Amino acid sequence: MYSRILRAIYKIENNHVFSAVKKGFTLLIPVLLVGSFALLFLNFPIPVFQKFIAEWAGGVLSTSLHFLFDSTVGFMSIYLVVSISYYYSSEMKERDGFLQVMAMVVSVVCFAASFGAAGGSMELSDLGPVGVFTAMFSSVAATKLFYFFYGKISAAHRFRSRGADVDYRNSLSAIYPLLLCALIFIGMNLTIQTVFKVDNLNDLVTDGIVFLFHNINDGLGAGILYVVVLDILWIFGIHGGNALEQVAQTYLVPNDNAAGVIISKSFLDSYALIGGCGAAICLLAALLIFSKGKDNRQLAYSASGAVLFNINEILVYGLPVVLNPVLIIPFILTPVISLLIAYGFATMGFLPILGRTVTWTTPVLFSGYLSSGSWRGVAVQLVILAAGTGVYAPFVCLAQKVKEQQAKMLLNELTAYFKLVQQEGRDVHLMEQHDSKGLLARNMAEQLRIDVEQERLTMGYQPQYHKEHGLTGAESLLRWRYMDYPVYPPLVVALAKEDGFFDRLTQVVVKTSMKACSELLREGSALTISANISADQMDSEQFINRVIRMAETYGVSGHYCLEVTEESAVDRMEEIPHHISRLKSAGILAAVDDFSMGRTSLMYLQTSSFYAVKLDGRLVQGLLENERNQEIIASIVSLGTNLGFVVMAEYVETEEIREKLESLGCNLYQGYLYSPAVPLERLKEIVKGSQPKK
Repeated sequence: MYSRILRAIYKIENNHVFSAVKKGFTLLIPVLLVGSFALLFLNFPIPVFQKFIAEWAGGVLSTSLHFLFDSTVGFMSIYLVVSISYYYSSEMKERDGFLQVMAMVVSVVCFAASFGAAGGSMELSDLGPVGVFTAMFSSVAATKLFYFFYGKISAAHRFRSRGADVDYRNSLSAIYPLLLCALIFIGMNLTIQTVFKVDNLNDLVTDGIVFLFHNINDGLGAGILYVVVLDILWIFGIHGGNALEQVAQTYLVPNDNAAGVIISKSFLDSYALIGGCGAAICLLAALLIFSKGKDNRQLAYSASGAVLFNINEILVYGLPVVLNPVLIIPFILTPVISLLIAYGFATMGFLPILGRTVTWTTPVLFSGYLSSGSWRGVAVQLVILAAGTGVYAPFVCLAQKVKEQQAKMLLNELTAYFKLVQQEGRDVHLMEQHDSKGLLARNMAEQLRIDVEQERLTMGYQPQYHKEHGLTGAESLLRWRYMDYPVYPPLVVALAKEDGFFDRLTQVVVKTSMKACSELLREGSALTISANISADQMDSEQFINRVIRMAETYGVSGHYCLEVTEESAVDRMEEIPHHISRLKSAGILAAVDDFSMGRTSLMYLQTSSFYAVKLDGRLVQGLLENERNQEIIASIVSLGTNLGFVVMAEYVETEEIREKLESLGCNLYQGYLYSPAVPLERLKEIVKGSQPKK
């Protein structure tokens, strides 16, 4: 049952529309951060500070803060139209950069048309949080319509001009789809004006909300209805405070200065909506206490300053709470419970009601004291904080599990896609994709880069055994985890290459494995530890110099090996033989990984003197069924005898494979028959267990 719920939530959150909306809000986090803190400073509830920013240098600080807010949050709806359309259009079958840009332009046009544009009812405030609902609707609907019309209008009937350049012709081809989309939105606007007698879609929604309060306009019922509607609006991305401003001014604000009247705007701000909508401070506390996700905790730390002053945009749009199926229930329930707690204390006479107006940006606890004139207001807020945090706690934990489950499912999809691309021999460009897999790839690459720079890579060590001498070495293998899930190692390498830090990744792998080798030597275990590098790196003097210095630092001379693997030809890499000689002089061995009878592998033997070659795993895995594989392995073993290198077999998983390899003259083995890759501490235990008892 629980698994089904998680899968259902996964499907909802990965619905193309919901996913595009959430990603669109996430993209605006920097804009919201700047705008929210500008708003915080503008409304900081200390008169001395307000006087300072208003008068210093002729009011330049106040003016600058207003500019910051107006240019960020003040144009939020426009930015949101563009960002949602960008992500939604990336899910379309026609993955064309021109169409994606045009879809964003068309969405902005339709957004303006839904208000009647500049000649209609549109005001500057509609471009900010007020117009968020219309922005979401316009971006999705206009993008869908644009792609529909563009696909239906054949190339022969599109507006075009001969002799012009490609960009000009492409632009003209979008005229008819743009025109049709704009006309539909204009028609929608005119219909709303005619049928509902309001100016636009935004006003239709707002007036419908205000109508709810006609019959419930006083007392506890009005307070509950207000916070419920406010939070529902926020869940859909609509700035509830702005949408309900008329309601607040009509039914709640007049009660602020009325002694003995409990439900007022200040009362709701001080007790039901502490931290902002959804009792955001309770959500903040739950994230800091119960969330195990690093991203959520970092977001909570970033939002904490604003939430203390009842500015909640960072949390609502950053998590996001918008269209989040897990957080909907506590987001609505917590303010209602908070209101009931405060109302109960007030009716019992414990919480004094002084009829004071408290500025909405007054910090939590301070607002409780100012509104009640005593410590009792602070105590009630603490009770609300504890209760609200308790309400959020299980949902925050569930949200974390859902996120982990999503990551696991998406990681499996990305891995399967990567393997398919590998099998088909296509170039891998995971991070350039605009879908969920591309987003995951970029997030993974970012986390991988951090782990590499902080040298926090996890390594496994797969033991290597000799027919007669037993345990002789181990290959160090990358075992990186993302959100606590193991990642397919070739995928890790591909991400590092695509993001441009593969050399740095290899350096950290070499350094980590050399430390392990040094530790084993100090404990009396003279194993040879190996690590993989590419032919490009073996051809790089800078890389080789760094490896030699590290080997001297960790004292692993004679017990460390570099395994070179590369699918491309190496005949142009003239420095490889010289570098192998330098490594050999420094006591570092060199081996060829995935050796077969291909041109590249034979080129290695022609130009270089390697200590060992490791058979291509495909040769070993097909050994028992394919006689040609047996002949190839026998030939490689014969080459080793004549050219002076040893032959090692990977993927030795059964006794039958090992016995066949032994009959062919191969005496070095690595594979699951002996052991998978294990942590260093487990390798030490294997070493101790393999030593003869005295």
